[in-house]
Amino acid sequence: MNILIIEESMTISQLIRRSLEIQGFTISLDNSNFYNKSFIKRSVFDVVVINTNLPNNKSIEILRKIRSYDKNIKILGLCSHGGWKDKVSFLKNGADDVVSYPFPIQELIERINSLERRPKSYMDSNLYIGNYCLDKDNLTITNENKDIKLRKKEYDLLEYLVKNKERTVSRCELLDHVWDYREYVGSNTIDVHIKRIRDKLDNKNLIRTIHGKGYKIVDYKNSKAS
Repeated sequence: MNILIIEESMTISQLIRRSLEIQGFTISLDNSNFYNKSFIKRSVFDVVVINTNLPNNKSIEILRKIRSYDKNIKILGLCSHGGWKDKVSFLKNGADDVVSYPFPIQELIERINSLERRPKSYMDSNLYIGNYCLDKDNLTITNENKDIKLRKKEYDLLEYLVKNKERTVSRCELLDHVWDYREYVGSNTIDVHIKRIRDKLDNKNLIRTIHGKGYKIVDYKNSKAS
């Protein structure tokens, strides 16, 4: 089992590391700088153990990032100080469990084992098209670990096209489903948004213009624009 420990104190980190490695776990260390962000995105770790009291209130920020990157990863908080409200806040923001200092190392081991035994009931709500993953929570597209940020309407437009891939979607249909009927929408609004999306993607051919009819998403990989 691969475990990431996010702790500011090197003394505590090394102590926990040695104790867990004896049990056969593979351990990586990190601190509030969160150097292992890219590895979280690639689902390298099974469990993250994070101090709930990192400097500058970084614990909740890092916790939220971890949970947004990987909904299945198990997260265990180590509460070095603070009361029950701190632990409840950590749990509300996505942690699976919290243990308070001081604790016997055997309890930490059993809590980690218990987390890993829990079923992964999360259903992936992201959308996939070719090499792209659409993250509905963060309104981003990921392509080979590169995040592409879209505006709200750009994301909504692309999402609707992806949900209706391999079908030509008319401009009228896009206006009905993406724009509020109370909004003023110019005659070239859709064309402008499509251009913005294409400019942000490295595949200009992902969205095809079907002249006189509308737009169509074609699901194929590695079709870079010439």
